[in-house]
Amino acid sequence: MILRSKRYRIIMGFTFGFLLCLVLSGLFFYWYFANEGMLAREKLEAVRREAVNEYIENNPTGLIYILASDKRAGEVLKDTDLVPAEIGIDYIPADAVTDIGQALGKVVRCDVRANTCVTSSLIYSEEDYPDDMRLTEYTVINLPEKLEPGQFIDIRIMFPNGLDYIVLSKKEVVDLVHSGDGKPGKVWFYSLEEEILRMSSAIVDAGIVQGAFLYAVPYVAPDIQQAASKTYPVNSEVFDLITENPNIVAKAVTELESRNRELFETIINNMQQNSGKKAIFFEDTLDTGHSFQLPEKGSENTDTLDGRL
Repeated sequence: MILRSKRYRIIMGFTFGFLLCLVLSGLFFYWYFANEGMLAREKLEAVRREAVNEYIENNPTGLIYILASDKRAGEVLKDTDLVPAEIGIDYIPADAVTDIGQALGKVVRCDVRANTCVTSSLIYSEEDYPDDMRLTEYTVINLPEKLEPGQFIDIRIMFPNGLDYIVLSKKEVVDLVHSGDGKPGKVWFYSLEEEILRMSSAIVDAGIVQGAFLYAVPYVAPDIQQAASKTYPVNSEVFDLITENPNIVAKAVTELESRNRELFETIINNMQQNSGKKAIFFEDTLDTGHSFQLPEKGSENTDTLDGRL
């Protein structure tokens, strides 16, 4: 009995020790794997943070504002319509709105969808576009050869006695087409009703007075230069003519374009004669306008007339 009891105690002790070792081993492995997983997660997080920081460093972002909902043309923007967002600076439009104050109270130009980046070309101030503003086209203004869209110009009129007046000041060139045949070309800019009438008066004056012409002078630094004062005295008699006969402006335009063509033909003829060659253009004896004389076949002047017939 004593031996059995002792044996029993030995077995129980061995069993208890084995179980204790098993429990301790389980706890140890649990702690090991738990810490190993935590270390792995920490290492993964550190790698992720490093990758994100490296990406941000190599791909910096900037703040823009996008529309929170669809907008229709003519709607006025409120602060609830704009949502800040960040995108890579390489993808930010040059005219993107980065200050919410630049967009509040502005009018949307056209229908746009939600999440569209707000740009200065997409919005405008109501006071910037009065009801009487129109896009006007002129073909009788002598344009500088280096004039480009976006530049600002003064429209001036010069008379043969040397008098020179400013008709319109600091007008932005919306678009232009240089002419390759000696004519002034075409230019487009925005004009108010009063400016349209001033130009009409100047065109008629230039058409009536032989030797008068309209020309453009660009600004050097329009951002800091103030608009010149208009000095052209509007002719009340011209306004009466315009009222009585609206076609008088079209006739004056035709007269100015004809003069520019005559000047061009004279310059070409002088160049030909100075180089010992025959004049290309000659005046019709019936006074029906100017014509041109074709050079002899095989002469050097044949190529110069290509595209002018």
